[in-house]
Amino acid sequence: MGGGSAQADETAARTVRRLRQENTELRRTVEVYAEMIRQLAIENDALRQPSAVVRSLPVQGNA
Repeated sequence: MGGGSAQADETAARTVRRLRQENTELRRTVEVYAEMIRQLAIENDALRQPSAVVRSLPVQGNA
């Protein structure tokens, strides 16, 4: 079993390390985006509440 060369084993080990690092970075990125989406959903919900409706200011005549 497993009669791979030392060079092939090292290449595989480097590939596994790189993929684990990429996986960690991607998980962090997903966490950041998920939090951004949560915040946007909260803001969206708040803006849709009737109390958040912005009323136009009356137009003042030119003086």
